[in-house]
Amino acid sequence: SVEEAVVSTQSTGSCKSLAILLLNFLVGYGRIHNITIDSDRREIIPLANFGLTKEGFVDFYVRSLIIKDTIDAKYGIVVESSLTQTASQYVETHINICRPESIAFFDKNPKIINMELNKIEPKLTYNNMKDYGAENWDISKLILSDLLLNDGTPSEDGAFSVNYAENENSYSFHFQIKVTPTDEGQFTFYFYRCPREPTTYRTSVDYKFSATITAKNGQSFLSAGERPLTFLYTGVGMLYFGMFWLWLKVMIHYSDNLFKIHYLMGALVFAKFLACILHAVDYYFISSHGTPDEAWAILWYIIHLVRGLLLFISLALIGMGFAFIKHVLSYNEKLVLMTVVPLQILANVAYIIIDSSEEAELNYGTWKKILIFVDLLCCGAIIFPVMWSIRHLQQATERSDNKTTLVLSQLKLFRHFYILVVVYIYITRIALKFMEVVLPFQYAWCTSLMDEIATIAFFLVTGWNFRPYVSNPYYKIVNEDDELEMESMIAQDSDTLRNRARDTEQDETLA
Repeated sequence: SVEEAVVSTQSTGSCKSLAILLLNFLVGYGRIHNITIDSDRREIIPLANFGLTKEGFVDFYVRSLIIKDTIDAKYGIVVESSLTQTASQYVETHINICRPESIAFFDKNPKIINMELNKIEPKLTYNNMKDYGAENWDISKLILSDLLLNDGTPSEDGAFSVNYAENENSYSFHFQIKVTPTDEGQFTFYFYRCPREPTTYRTSVDYKFSATITAKNGQSFLSAGERPLTFLYTGVGMLYFGMFWLWLKVMIHYSDNLFKIHYLMGALVFAKFLACILHAVDYYFISSHGTPDEAWAILWYIIHLVRGLLLFISLALIGMGFAFIKHVLSYNEKLVLMTVVPLQILANVAYIIIDSSEEAELNYGTWKKILIFVDLLCCGAIIFPVMWSIRHLQQATERSDNKTTLVLSQLKLFRHFYILVVVYIYITRIALKFMEVVLPFQYAWCTSLMDEIATIAFFLVTGWNFRPYVSNPYYKIVNEDDELEMESMIAQDSDTLRNRARDTEQDETLA
């Protein structure tokens, strides 16, 4: 059909573009963060975020900080820690390092270290954060070692050596943080540049910051909340393969009642199996080497895109009743299908950019907002076809004939599917966000577990309701007259909508 051809063409083209895009972004991906900031106007810039346990450490190496600003400004590094993932954003949301007078107290009192660059001596000096409403770290417990010193002994006063190259006005320093059992938490690192005098948007900014941040928990480069994910996705992948094998048996047993959507549903489960296995492989390489294997990572992103497309197209077509209770799509349904496909491609591109770029990059936050917004649009779009099918079936029940019982059965099935889709969207898009807020940092993997449990349950219930057995009311069209009647109803609705749009345009023209 035309719809399938369009979907196939767009999917093939997107995969080729995706491979090119991935080669550009995978360079900085992983838990070894190579960061470059060039004349960024932001005062506070997040660099990296990592959950550290008692056996964890962070190696923070600033290769160069080249300052060519014409105005005086203070530069420094902030290290922040809290017990949950989302609470570790105190510096961004509640205080301003550049303006101590603008204090907004926060009840969770995260631990913060503020190390300011002293350009005169030069050295890094430890600043007290009690004035900002934040709890102070005891430097003697949190082991900060100055790696520019030969022996690498812990710094007792928070002062660190800084190398200065006068010809380039460049500073470099290197320190390491080792975590004790009392200081476990979600660590966030920031770089800040605070002008000492008022500035405007036209004020020139000229500096370059280059750093490498390496974080490890024992022998693993994964954050504390990510360490179980390799085994989690491997196990879940095996479950999806079992579901795929079971679906194949059902399709073979009921081969006389198969529709194209059943093949699409099988392809979705198989794509989900491949996505989980490749995701596990991706985490394995990151855990072992700090960066993913590029070939496996590109393959994982392509399968992730295909899985997303198959999911939303399958849900949309099931909700429309396409090829089951009708063989033609209305104007609105075609519009939904043609909207969901490019939106899903955009959402996956945003996901790739977020997942393979550094937090310090200027567009990181923008792409994150785009991903959330576009994903919610896709979720809302697949709800409408189900609602339209329910409305058509409700209209059909008003006719008093011998097909009323069948239509009522179909109506009940569609209402159940509508509730199922809404619950699935709520759990995977909203409830999991609340889990991220309340879960301790080392249990962040539980959100991925709940996501997969909800997806497996959704697939099982949907597959059971729409499996190709003979007596399923979803597939029953009594005769050609019923089908022609449904197509006539859909065509009439489409004509009505187009006429209303044309009348509205004419009224606006006359006005």
